[in-house]
Amino acid sequence: MALAWRRFGCVCRRHCIFSWSQYVRSMAITGHAATDQALEKITGGRINRWLQSYEDFVGLTEVKEAQHSVTQAENTYRELQEQRRTMQQQLSSIQAKLKAISAEIEKTNRGTDSYIKLVTQENEIIKDEKIVINKLELFEEGEKQQFSVLSSALRESHEKERARAERMKYWGITGSVIGAVIGIVGTTVNNHMRMKELRQIVTTSAESSKDYRDVTMQLFDSLKEQNRKVEAFIGDVRETFGHQASRPVSDPKLLHPNELSPLTAKVDEVIVLVKTQQKHLDQEIRDVKKLLATGNIKRNEGSIVYVGPEVETMLKTTEQNLERKLKLHAIGTVTFIYAAVVVTIPIIMAIFGGGGN
Repeated sequence: MALAWRRFGCVCRRHCIFSWSQYVRSMAITGHAATDQALEKITGGRINRWLQSYEDFVGLTEVKEAQHSVTQAENTYRELQEQRRTMQQQLSSIQAKLKAISAEIEKTNRGTDSYIKLVTQENEIIKDEKIVINKLELFEEGEKQQFSVLSSALRESHEKERARAERMKYWGITGSVIGAVIGIVGTTVNNHMRMKELRQIVTTSAESSKDYRDVTMQLFDSLKEQNRKVEAFIGDVRETFGHQASRPVSDPKLLHPNELSPLTAKVDEVIVLVKTQQKHLDQEIRDVKKLLATGNIKRNEGSIVYVGPEVETMLKTTEQNLERKLKLHAIGTVTFIYAAVVVTIPIIMAIFGGGGN
């Protein structure tokens, strides 16, 4: 009898597993039919396999199977309980009939036909009682077996749930460690790339600063040479017309280019020099215009020199060309210097700012 109920329990387990497999295959993805159909259409019917693979990987499939087994075992246990209660009710009814017939037999004389009839009924009821008692014993035994199956399934479900929780905890720790390692490696690589880029910027900036310094020195020398030539030209013009040489263009006190260490100090001094030269050149050009307007200039010996229209035209043309070239050169010089300052200062600030960080 126990062996039969044990086989019955194994069959119930197989039925539960088969039913759970069918349920997993036919289960909905989101619970919404239209959404499920859209997902299946987009993924070409592979969404179920993907979800199943994910659940198998994290151990959720085993947990769901164990929970479904518990549910099936519980349902079977309840069915057996209902059947046992039904058998108990039948046994109680049969025992009540048997008591009633026994009471009738005691009241009936033994020599009558009614007595024989009552005894026959009592015999049939006793046979039915034995059959019901045997069935009741079977159902009670089955209920005990099914209760054991239910307890085992419940313990198994709890163990699988605990194992899945432990697995997820270890997976979380492993993922955290891997993420930390990846973060450290990524940060190291990023810092290396930033340092490499910073070194390139510093190298490029140093080369650019050197180029700007060389260009500024050349511009400084060119301006001094130009100033000297302009002074010589104006002096020659004054000597030609016999006019007393006016005050020379004052040379601002400038430091030698080799003595200037910061690039900004050199640029500022060059700008001051250009502005000063422009102002003095304008003054000298106005003086030359006045000399040309008079037309008669006394020489040192007292002789008078007549300036013809051709010479006057040539001098005016030379004056205009000189004035235009000086202004264009001054404007170009100032523009170049300002552009150099605008380009150089942000690079220097970026270098020292990045070094500070």
